[in-house]
Amino acid sequence: MNDDFLRGYYQGAVETAPASLSAYDTATLAMTMVVQHLRHTNLPEERITDLVNHLLFATAGDPTTAARLLELTKAELESLAARLMAKGLGK
Repeated sequence: MNDDFLRGYYQGAVETAPASLSAYDTATLAMTMVVQHLRHTNLPEERITDLVNHLLFATAGDPTTAARLLELTKAELESLAARLMAKGLGK
């Protein structure tokens, strides 16, 4: 994983998020998707944390939200992403 890939992945998640989501929810959804993707690669947690911190710097993200997301399991991340998508789609 490199920084360019992660920034692109994050940007893609932002651009495909439902337009009705707030900026905060959109950023949370995008970061959730990034953390979820990194977890599926089975990288060590230390590496995932480092990559997320680099992404936070590049995107001026919210460190508190990122820290909370890093504490979630794969299943909890999927559930959060689903809830945010449902919220954005009005379901």
